Amino acid sequence: MDSIEGRLHHLSPSQLKALNLLAKSKGAIISSVGSKKQIGKEGKALGGVFSSLSRQIVGSEHLVIPWGKSDDGRGLKWKLNIKLISQTRLLKITSELLG
Repeated sequence: MDSIEGRLHHLSPSQLKALNLLAKSKGAIISSVGSKKQIGKEGKALGGVFSSLSRQIVGSEHLVIPWGKSDDGRGLKWKLNIKLISQTRLLKITSELLG
């Protein structure tokens, strides 16, 4: 198990759901507000999920990067840092962990 996979094993179910959505999304970008139903969080709790993911640093790279405001102007868009892990590999790992 490498460092990124080890890090993923210590994340909360909500964080894993958010990463799973990123892995499934086109361009590895999702809107936090648009994903609230799938993650099961709203408001500050939802922001906390993405904020905590953006603070995950492997080497010198952030796992998730803020990617500007969402299209409706509410919340932010977030992008998976594919330098650290591919969408395919992330989808496989998060799907296994979410069982």
